[in-house]
Amino acid sequence: MELDKSQIFKQLKSLLSSLVPPLSARTNTTSRYDLYGKKKVKLRNKEVDGMYFASAIVQKNYVGFYFFPIYTHPQDFSDVPEDVKKCLKGKSCFHIKKLDETLFKNFRSILKRGIDIYRRAGWI
Repeated sequence: MELDKSQIFKQLKSLLSSLVPPLSARTNTTSRYDLYGKKKVKLRNKEVDGMYFASAIVQKNYVGFYFFPIYTHPQDFSDVPEDVKKCLKGKSCFHIKKLDETLFKNFRSILKRGIDIYRRAGWI
């Protein structure tokens, strides 16, 4: 099956845009979509104007799904399904190379968990 990055990106962007509000999109182009919180947050003695949450970015050979809550709170994602784990490259970047309804259903679930974590932390 040929990699259809535009369709993968559209589906990821749709998932992410459903989180606006409470998050806001800082970048919204045909190949990149970035979500941040709206509150000023103090983190490690530094104030940031909105905590980074997630992105979808079209790359050369895949669509990257960057999900910061899995980096900041890895203990809360130790039970993610195997299909999600297979896409995880590094600590918070998922490489998506095919449209897979089960995978996107699982992404929907971890996004909800990430929102709950950010709310508990006071970041949104």
